[in-house]
Amino acid sequence: MRVRGVSLTKAAREAGTTPRTMRRHVGRALTTDAHGRIVATKSDRIPRTLRFVTAGGLTELTVRDSRTASRIARYMAAVNRLLTTGDRRAIRPFRGKAIRTGKIAYPFITDSKTLERLAFAGEVSFEDLYALTTGETK
Repeated sequence: MRVRGVSLTKAAREAGTTPRTMRRHVGRALTTDAHGRIVATKSDRIPRTLRFVTAGGLTELTVRDSRTASRIARYMAAVNRLLTTGDRRAIRPFRGKAIRTGKIAYPFITDSKTLERLAFAGEVSFEDLYALTTGETK
């Protein structure tokens, strides 16, 4: 809803659920606009577990807001672009930056050799940004 501007009903249909179920699970991220339509807020504080590349490989991090989740998504897309095309420009905005979850800061890995080493070792995958397993989270 937030990115594409679709209605609650359409978003629920695409997610394979009902508007009522969506309101129950993400109600804090929904608001009513001036015309009475239900729209997504600009950001939310709903926790979600995402996959993230560290020097040790892929790990799962629980982030507590949509802005951090979007930042991780942009980083993972940049890593994918680097690994598939060799284009290092996509990863530059993340140099020297980190995200913080809990009391731990996780730096964005921007060294192309490190990322390629992790990819060749099978430690980096891009099937899904969201962690679907019940693995250990940080």
